[in-house]
Amino acid sequence: MIDVNKAGVKRAVSFAVFGLGMLGGLWGCVAYASAMFVAGDNDSFPEFLALTLAFATPLPACIVALWKRIPAGLWLITAGCYLPVGMLIQHWFMVYVRHFSDQGSVSQAILGCLPYSSALIALGSFAVVTGLLRWPKLL
Repeated sequence: MIDVNKAGVKRAVSFAVFGLGMLGGLWGCVAYASAMFVAGDNDSFPEFLALTLAFATPLPACIVALWKRIPAGLWLITAGCYLPVGMLIQHWFMVYVRHFSDQGSVSQAILGCLPYSSALIALGSFAVVTGLLRWPKLL
């Protein structure tokens, strides 16, 4: 039988997952910068908040997860859950406040952000579960 250092494997898996989260967070910072560059009067505050939580915070949250997994995981789960809500409120804002009736359907507004939202929730869930299981700290 092969004797595997379980703490070392857990640490390597955690570094890999949070490392990928940091790379995604770098991409999110670029996407956030381009989204905020074109922001204007037709954008609502819930949309700004949703984009900020979803795109600008995964990088710092994954860095925080190296020390404190549970708070960082809850942060990521909150960001992932609020993104579809913010996009739905933005859809309603464009239709009912700005009176732009040519907006896509509600399902398009939700499904457009669902893949990224799911990734945030999965990353946050990994952080919370491994924190509760007392996996070794990374730094």
